Amino acid sequence: MTDPSSVRLSEEEARRIFYELIVPHRLAHRERQDRPVAMFVAGQPGAGKTATTRSLLARLSDRGGAIVVDADLYKPYHPQYARLQSENDQLAAALVSPDSGRWMRMAQEWLAEHRIDTITETTMRDQSHFALPVETFQRAGYRIEAAIMAVPEAQSRLGVLNRYDEQVRNAGHGRLTLRDNHDSAYTGVLSTAEAIDQQRLADAVSVYRRGDVLLYANDLTDNGDWRWPPGTRRAIERERARPWTMQESEQFAATYHRLARDLRPELHDELTDIARVAAPLLNPGVELSRPAVSAEPQRSDSVAESTRRALESLDRADAAVQEAVRREPHQDGSEVLDRPVQRLGLDDPEPSR
Repeated sequence: MTDPSSVRLSEEEARRIFYELIVPHRLAHRERQDRPVAMFVAGQPGAGKTATTRSLLARLSDRGGAIVVDADLYKPYHPQYARLQSENDQLAAALVSPDSGRWMRMAQEWLAEHRIDTITETTMRDQSHFALPVETFQRAGYRIEAAIMAVPEAQSRLGVLNRYDEQVRNAGHGRLTLRDNHDSAYTGVLSTAEAIDQQRLADAVSVYRRGDVLLYANDLTDNGDWRWPPGTRRAIERERARPWTMQESEQFAATYHRLARDLRPELHDELTDIARVAAPLLNPGVELSRPAVSAEPQRSDSVAESTRRALESLDRADAAVQEAVRREPHQDGSEVLDRPVQRLGLDDPEPSR
């Protein structure tokens, strides 16, 4: 087992990598804005945030473009990430998360200082993961917009496995999100959505179905009140509980059965549980069969135990990082951009893109 503390970078090394590599490669190629915008695309791992991020990037292209901030983009800059992936690709991402998370926070601070439009992909696994960067951008005079993915548990968990399978087939290894991280984000999205409504943490909020389909939108008026009665959490819960169409069910089943055939045997239990969770939402005409038992040797159980022990250490490290972040100074700013968004009622029969 790799000791998490053995791969944690020193403050000096982390800063060197950030300013020498991440800033020139990932951050320093967009225009400074007089009235900047910070958008947050939020959802649990596997929720399909990428399509919505691309849509928002296109929206900001006329302003000179935006920088996407995502901790996953910074993991490859860790000097030991490639080695860790080759040794255990189910644990590598978690091991470097303290450093990639630190770089994500540094990127947000750097972009706020330079007043560059940003789109941050976040899991919202707890309210602080949203509220802290929001505070940074608000102090720098940004307009804050939150786009939240409303995706059922079975779809996002299958999305995690599908992404991992594609990465393994293309590169020989992948990035597998740990189940605990998925589940904490799945519940965290709801509590953070409620906080956005109650505490007015954003100037505008929207809810999307997987595939960049807009379901709900609301924004603050000039007097600081929501334009429409707030219902962000209810919009997410309603979409998560909506029965799937035949097309959605067939697409889900096709991905499920391909993964049942292709994935390593130690992931078959996860697939079986995903089928259980999906069953109430599937169209009655679609069935999911259990993964076939394979004669291939499974990985040692020590992998799971290594993951558990590593995560315990990472949780402690993450708590320390969050406490340090809370004590960081922030830059003051001024006005925000006032641009209302369209609102689709929760009871509209058909969503629009």
